Amino acid sequence: MEVATPDDIHIPPVASCLPPLHTGPTTGPAWRSETDLWSNLTLEYSLEHAIQVFHAHRTTFLDLDDDLQTLADLGISSIRVPLSWCLTDHDPADMVDTTTMTTTTTTTTTTIKTTTNSSLQSKYTCQDPFFEDVQWPAVPRPLIINFLNACARHGLKATLDLHTYPGGSSPGTFSGVWPRWPRFWTHGDQPMDDNDNENDNADVGRNLWKEMVQWLESLDSYTLQGLEAVSPMNEPAHLAGVFPHGKDGNPSFLPPLPNEIAEEYRRKLDSSSHDDATLTTVPNGPHLRVLKWLDDAIDVFRNSKLPTKGIKLTVNVHESFLNPKVLPPHESDDVGGRHPGAMKVIAAWWRGVTSPIERSSWAVLDVHHYHAWESHCMGASDGHYTANYTCSNVEERTQALERCAGWAAVFRAAVDDECGPGALLMSGEMSASTHHSVGHACNDLSTLRATYEHQVVAAQDSNVRLYWWSYKMPYGGAFRPAWSLKQFLYLMQVLPRPDETSYGCG
Repeated sequence: MEVATPDDIHIPPVASCLPPLHTGPTTGPAWRSETDLWSNLTLEYSLEHAIQVFHAHRTTFLDLDDDLQTLADLGISSIRVPLSWCLTDHDPADMVDTTTMTTTTTTTTTTIKTTTNSSLQSKYTCQDPFFEDVQWPAVPRPLIINFLNACARHGLKATLDLHTYPGGSSPGTFSGVWPRWPRFWTHGDQPMDDNDNENDNADVGRNLWKEMVQWLESLDSYTLQGLEAVSPMNEPAHLAGVFPHGKDGNPSFLPPLPNEIAEEYRRKLDSSSHDDATLTTVPNGPHLRVLKWLDDAIDVFRNSKLPTKGIKLTVNVHESFLNPKVLPPHESDDVGGRHPGAMKVIAAWWRGVTSPIERSSWAVLDVHHYHAWESHCMGASDGHYTANYTCSNVEERTQALERCAGWAAVFRAAVDDECGPGALLMSGEMSASTHHSVGHACNDLSTLRATYEHQVVAAQDSNVRLYWWSYKMPYGGAFRPAWSLKQFLYLMQVLPRPDETSYGCG
């Protein structure tokens, strides 16, 4: 019923389908996140079975010819692809190893091939350094290369987005470790000087990002034709400002930087203002830890070969990592849920960490925006108290959509005011959903179309590149009309077939 999986242990997990091999409760366990499913499959069946389930899903979910050709025919040229941090050079198609046992009798000789768990783990999983009981299913690099080659073949370009990190960089299903409370910022962001080796995992995130950039540098020129950009982290420390003191006995998952480091970093950012009193100063707070991490990630990319190869860097920042106390008092009263104060802080930081040439060539600022979670923007079919309008009330709906779609203009104006014109901007996630609970959301065609059109027109007017989440959701049930682009375009009579699959689920 909810886009986000609740962490209440009294509510059973509802995710139960990863076709074609895991098709619902009758064929295996339910789960709350990726590593949760991995653990359940491993315990209930075997590690080898878990590897097969994930590999079968990854290789069948997207048809590298039909689906990519459909996207190209629609005039779409750019796609964003979430990836796990856990990568492997091994292909699960070659999984059968290699420990050979031979028995001989007077009449027969039998050779039995077996695969040890330790061998499979080393090739196809990553141990989470911050949770002893968490292993991640590795994404095969050959699979990514095949995908990028297919994009090049169909005239598409992909942004590879590192969507998860060890320990979880935010609370929620997409963190990969849910319902565990995130540990990335408390355990994995402790940069040491060159002589301090106290904790080998102290800076694991920066090291993983460096390895990702180095691997992309090594790809051949044809594969790089399918790559448009790379993103260092999705929605870093999302909701840290909502839970500044932790939740349910957990401490804050985003601790502040040490005072000296924080002040030094703020001085660096302020130096870019050139004493211009009209420019925004980045306030102090735990968010500086995130901004400094992203700043370091930008520097790694800047010093790589990727900019000269025509590859861009998309840097995603989510305003929910800011504690409302550091923002203007009227911030939460904005009638369109457009976060003008937060946009100014983000834009001021962007001014301090990129140059005008970089902002107009390879550095892209990405801020996600959904109407489904904004109290001033939500619409409901049943007049639910959380909604700002009822789907059937066209006048109220139009007023709300016009206000809320103005978010793109607020985003552009904040960046132009702080950085000057010409900056590359995008919003890497949006949908036509009017409410985060599918039981309340508007699914009538009139509201779906209006929600889509208002957002797209506003983004185009402000030159903000817009990405829909997600291209397809064949197992998404009632979520499909507003969250699956393929289903939405079928309902709008653009595509001839609905977002369905031949594999059963549930």
